[in-house]
Amino acid sequence: MFQGHSICNIDAKSRLVLPSKFRKYIKAEANNRIVLTRGFEECILVYPLDAWEKLTKGFSNYNVFNSQQRSFMRRFMMYVNDCDIDPQNRILLPSQLIEFAHIKKEIIILGMLDKIEIWDPETKDKYDEMQPESYEEVAQKVSEEIINNINTDKSNTYKSNTDK
Repeated sequence: MFQGHSICNIDAKSRLVLPSKFRKYIKAEANNRIVLTRGFEECILVYPLDAWEKLTKGFSNYNVFNSQQRSFMRRFMMYVNDCDIDPQNRILLPSQLIEFAHIKKEIIILGMLDKIEIWDPETKDKYDEMQPESYEEVAQKVSEEIINNINTDKSNTYKSNTDK
């Protein structure tokens, strides 16, 4: 599970040394491969290959007759790049994603459970400043949904155990 953040620099060849606090959560099933793509709010999304395969399995059921779903798939999949983690633990950031995310040299890496986000610090600051609600207000709203999901999971587990 990816969590926390790191501040790093990319080198002259657009490579990033993946910090050990994130590397240690890349499972053997990923075969030292990651997938990078366009994220939301002008960041880059990074998935270990095994997490990417789970995500795309869900995408395989998209409705080709639904214009919104087609549009999303085109935009999301257009920037997909497979990448090996080299022996020095570096990954190559593709130029089109660097341009999309406005990355210069310094970056912020954020752990987001099953994926990583890569941000340009100025872009991340602007995004944070544009949020209309405080952290506490957002936490209050989303916590209700999270707690409901936890309670639903517990209830389903209880039901399945009593049905045996």
